[in-house]
Amino acid sequence: MSSVLVISTSLRAKSNSDILTESLIKGAQDAGHEVEHISLKGKELKFCIGCLVCQKTQKFVK
Repeated sequence: MSSVLVISTSLRAKSNSDILTESLIKGAQDAGHEVEHISLKGKELKFCIGCLVCQKTQKFVK
């Protein structure tokens, strides 16, 4: 069994991308894989400011 990470980027609920993502997840689970799903819906994303703190702390600055 392997692990599968699914990242969906659609911002609309019940979009075609959401339907395809659900189908992909179901197929992977039916094949015996462990699946983690991350959706970017509702998340605030910002550009990298190049501070390089993440290289020292291994964490991203919010």
